Amino acid sequence: MKRLRIALLDDHAVVRHGLVSHLAGESTVDVVGSYENSRELMRGMAQAPADILLLDFSLGRDELDGVSLIRALRARFPDCSILVLSAHHEPATVSLALRVGARGFVGKDEDMTSLMRAIRAVASGAIYLSAEMSYHVADATTASGEARSAAGDDVLQQASLSVREQEVIRCYLAGMTVTEIAEKFSRSIKTISAQKATAFRKLGVTSNNGLFKIMNKLE
Repeated sequence: MKRLRIALLDDHAVVRHGLVSHLAGESTVDVVGSYENSRELMRGMAQAPADILLLDFSLGRDELDGVSLIRALRARFPDCSILVLSAHHEPATVSLALRVGARGFVGKDEDMTSLMRAIRAVASGAIYLSAEMSYHVADATTASGEARSAAGDDVLQQASLSVREQEVIRCYLAGMTVTEIAEKFSRSIKTISAQKATAFRKLGVTSNNGLFKIMNKLE
């Protein structure tokens, strides 16, 4: 049986080392690369190709957002299947990752048995979601509105944004600045910035451009 070549990208050292340690005990896989950032990943995979990449969807501030990174990887390494491994698995995030080319999505709260099940499924050519995740994604997709404004509201709700976080994101989409949003809602600039950061984390983006891409992709 051919051994699967696994690479992984996660900006948390503890997570990377833990995954490498667990995967090293599996007789059917070889870990061919463990990377801290996307630049290392791009260089490393060019030298050591992988069959499956375990990818953290939400990386640091200086990194590409999850959507852009998946698209770039699919274009550069079309033979590598991407399995997203993330602590943030709201239905909107999962749907978006699959839409742009990921082959599966595993929550970091799942155990190694589930991760290996996902790896085997993706290696066989299937799309992997846990039963619970599949249910929530299907439910969220069914509930999507037809108009763009309704669809946008659905995306924000599916990502579990609070009412105030949704207000901030809608204002950003309308072109307002942090200062203008703070004045509009009589909140401090610090509060608005914190709500923006939390909303971006839940949506799996790291920039305003990433936010606009999400809303465009899920029209």
